[in-house]
Amino acid sequence: MRRTLFLASSLFALALAGACASSEDEELRSNPSPPPSIPISDAATADVPADPEDSAVVFPRCSAAGWCKTDLPDADLVLKDIVPFATRAFAVAESATLGVKVLEWEMATDGWKYIDDGSQGEFGLGPYVGKMWAPSENEIYFTIAPAFVYRGTRPSPGAAWSWTRDRLVDFAAGPTHAAHDHGYPSSRLMNGNLSALGVWGVGRDDVYAWYSNAVFHLKSEDGGAPTWGVEYVAEGTEAFDEHLFILAVGGTSEAVWFAGARARGIDGCPILARKTVDGIVRIVDGVARNSAATPCLARDGALFLGTAPGWITDLHPLGDDAIVALKGRELVTLATSGSDYVVRSNAVTPVAMSGKPQGFYSFWWTSNEVWLSGYSQLVRGDTTDVDAGATGLATSTVSLTNIPLDVPLYRVRGTSETNLWAVGAGYALHKTTP
Repeated sequence: MRRTLFLASSLFALALAGACASSEDEELRSNPSPPPSIPISDAATADVPADPEDSAVVFPRCSAAGWCKTDLPDADLVLKDIVPFATRAFAVAESATLGVKVLEWEMATDGWKYIDDGSQGEFGLGPYVGKMWAPSENEIYFTIAPAFVYRGTRPSPGAAWSWTRDRLVDFAAGPTHAAHDHGYPSSRLMNGNLSALGVWGVGRDDVYAWYSNAVFHLKSEDGGAPTWGVEYVAEGTEAFDEHLFILAVGGTSEAVWFAGARARGIDGCPILARKTVDGIVRIVDGVARNSAATPCLARDGALFLGTAPGWITDLHPLGDDAIVALKGRELVTLATSGSDYVVRSNAVTPVAMSGKPQGFYSFWWTSNEVWLSGYSQLVRGDTTDVDAGATGLATSTVSLTNIPLDVPLYRVRGTSETNLWAVGAGYALHKTTP
């Protein structure tokens, strides 16, 4: 099959007024420089804790851009994912004191409450969570290490939840690498670990889960109870210290995409496979090298997404024949054209902060807007311009006091342009204004 690759790279740089310049780390310096950039204005900032000696200090709940704090039941919750609906939302969090917790927010009370049954705190579970998904307000899925998928159901809002869990199989070959376990690879670009664990669905009867290098599909055989059958295993390691990981699944009922990494140490190449009625084909791949200077080289017979560092960690479908993928600091669009694939890459550079993640954690795409969440920042652009390959992106301020928020914002998601959420370490921010 002949494949053509067209790269139209545009760099959108964030400019932080008054911020001190800081040098990039060795890994970033050793990669090729991106093309000229279009500045991104403003900077993501957040609250300053009130001085306990000054009880007269009162901070507003919302930033100038309309991001409003919501009250969490405990201060040390690190929210890793959120699934919103019109008048409620569900989130999964990690806590150093409470372990993994699942929460629900209701518009009527504008507050969060715990809804889990506490079993996720049992010995042998944790310490990290993966992605979550919910087909309705009365059914949710979340994932927890080492390889568990929880499903919660209730008859109606306000009723008690019932929980079940299943353990996924570990198909990864070889021993656990010193830098990570099979579900928790360490990324140099993100300055930490990413979860190779999650759940996503097209609908309530078409649900996928992933762990390590495998994707599973919830199926019912001969009318029996649904079980997690193996859908795809990413194979083909080429060195003793190389692993393959699935980091995201997304698409439509006609085409589902499996994305992730071919990792050596804490570097490597992005991978992407596509499932259709004709089968599953790995489209994107590379030759991973245990080198900070050149972590990935082109592979014969596969699309190569360039030398910029980053794995594919988030996906959004553009119909049955195209997908937008988040690759570190890039939004990459892949579209089928007959037997070819046309690829467009738009680089988005976050505010440089020494020793902090140099890529984005997630993105949210609508017909009009694209949002990206990173360390201490949220970035917004117009999807029509991004899709055309040239636009400026602007930081959406989350500050109440013009002081930078020194925490990661792991997920941005919404149901519309007036119902957006951004969650991270100690924060669940809600935006209801355009």
